Amino acid sequence: MFSFTKLPETTIKLLDGKYRLNLAFNVVIEAFGVLDTDLSDAEKVERCFNLLVIDKLPTNDLAVKGDIVAGVFQYINERPYGNDEDDGSQATDEQSSAANHADFDYEQDAGAIYASFLMYYHIDLNQMIDRMHWDQFKALFDNLGADTPIQKIRQYRSDDLSQYADDPKQAQFVSQMQFYYQLDKEVESDGFSSNASSIFDMMMNDSK
Repeated sequence: MFSFTKLPETTIKLLDGKYRLNLAFNVVIEAFGVLDTDLSDAEKVERCFNLLVIDKLPTNDLAVKGDIVAGVFQYINERPYGNDEDDGSQATDEQSSAANHADFDYEQDAGAIYASFLMYYHIDLNQMIDRMHWDQFKALFDNLGADTPIQKIRQYRSDDLSQYADDPKQAQFVSQMQFYYQLDKEVESDGFSSNASSIFDMMMNDSK
């Protein structure tokens, strides 16, 4: 999570020292993609570890790697707002269901995200590959203007057609946009955080 008082995380403390992390935004997105594959849980841990951890560890223990990767994903998914919703005390079932499904996909929407950064911030994300930290990318992504391509697409996907009951023409248009921009797969909200947690919790339990 972006902060003015703490630098973006680039290392993790473990055993006898600090180990460098690669949290460039494109690497993190690639790690999210690993979680959405048909690989075994062990293979997902290995693949994510190799992507996110630069230095070689003094151990090859899969449980240790799983614990590290779980901690990295926990850091990646920290957010400044909406944390009170996690206890479920205030959210209705309908709100919880909506919150658990993303209205974007970093890979499928890559072109729209690229165009949005260029339009709103004049940032060419191709030039930021392996340079922009995930914390910076996520802060900018979360605050893109409503008129940017990705935000318009997200609005179409999340629109409730019932609000256009008195405007059939607009309802038909939004319905067409929802069909055109529909996601190829259902993904967990905000970076597959639930999927990541379940995978690494399972790995830790199996290894005990």
